[in-house]
Amino acid sequence: MLLAFKVGDQHRYLDQAYGHELSLDVYWMSPDHVANLVSKTGLVMDARMIREPDESEKPRQGQQAFFLAHKPRSRDRYLW
Repeated sequence: MLLAFKVGDQHRYLDQAYGHELSLDVYWMSPDHVANLVSKTGLVMDARMIREPDESEKPRQGQQAFFLAHKPRSRDRYLW
């Protein structure tokens, strides 16, 4: 699984974005909270990265998190 999300603790509602009218709730979340949710699914975390916004991005964009996780293999699958 590859997951990307905004880092923070806020909720925003967008009715206009990306050149379109829409109805979208955007939740910024703590990486630790999301990692806990991922671990509860049984997935194994392979990588966790937090990216700072670069100079071309608006200051309100904030940090972005990227997680990479996989489903563990069953040992039973390899027993003969």
